[in-house]
Amino acid sequence: MKTILQTLAYASPNCGNFILSITMLEQKLAESGYKTIYAVPQRAGNSDWCKEMQSRTKVYFLPEKNARILPETYSIFKKIYSENDVVIAHSHFELYDMPMTVTAPKNIKIYWHLHDAIEHDYYNSSISRKLLTRIQYSRLFKRVKILSVSNKHGAFISKLGFCNKNITNLPNAINTKYIEKVQNYSDEHIFLMFGWSVYRKGVDLAIKAAEILNNNEFKIAIVGGDELKNYLCSNTTSSHIIALTPEENVNNLYQNSNVFLHISRAEGQSYALLEAIYAGLPVICSDISENRFAKEFRNVFFVTNENPDDIANKINFLSSYVVNDADVEFNRKQIEENYAIDSWCNQLVSLYNIK
Repeated sequence: MKTILQTLAYASPNCGNFILSITMLEQKLAESGYKTIYAVPQRAGNSDWCKEMQSRTKVYFLPEKNARILPETYSIFKKIYSENDVVIAHSHFELYDMPMTVTAPKNIKIYWHLHDAIEHDYYNSSISRKLLTRIQYSRLFKRVKILSVSNKHGAFISKLGFCNKNITNLPNAINTKYIEKVQNYSDEHIFLMFGWSVYRKGVDLAIKAAEILNNNEFKIAIVGGDELKNYLCSNTTSSHIIALTPEENVNNLYQNSNVFLHISRAEGQSYALLEAIYAGLPVICSDISENRFAKEFRNVFFVTNENPDDIANKINFLSSYVVNDADVEFNRKQIEENYAIDSWCNQLVSLYNIK
């Protein structure tokens, strides 16, 4: 049976919109007579979404550390190609792009999916990582087609040397059936924020804004892992800042919040931003180019990037903001029409050009 390999450099314990998107794509491809198999990091093996994936199809496990240059990575991909009739190989996030491609038979189509804030990551990486990135996006990989969630990131890899005509912009989408509309906004003035990557997500900016508004009544609830908890322990004692553990069901976070705080210094294209808007939360949003697509929505309030005073002013304003239901319905309709997973899957199937 003709097979499509989805290589996912994704090991979050929660499935999130990314896995929901990939799962729906798998279903769409099955309707066209194609089987989907997966390659994922070894660390993903204990997650519920991965176990469920294994119950229905083949899943191969890949190393993470030094994966681009580790011989084991290349051996596993050779095994995948020898055991399956792969006609399309699609790599998500950048870790496994080169091993998947170098080992691939010459007659299959190759796609790299650029999800991350690559320019930010590049300029904050080591010299050796910069060199690997330059090699990866040089003209060595002429057969590769790249799908980028943002025009900005596509333009950056073109600047690094990748062939511009092989880059297609494909914005992310969300599963609108999964995100519930907020019914009762919290009485505690909760500003919800995701802080997985402390610096990139602007956790320090949130802390400074909280210090400016020290006498006000509000909480900034930041979701993250050990990196976040360690950072907060070392950098703030503010009663306005609280750490939250991740939730399997993200609706639990949105339903207990008043406003979504999205003050990132860099993004790919944020699933969470779309989710929060669709759930009905007002948003404080940094004005970086990756977020400007959100200007089409109501209840999105932009702040100057890296400006704690501006963030504090918006927090103060939104502490007493009343959401207009008509604005929420307008946003939900816009997202359903332009950022729904079903449309995203159809676009991908079309780009694969399968018969």
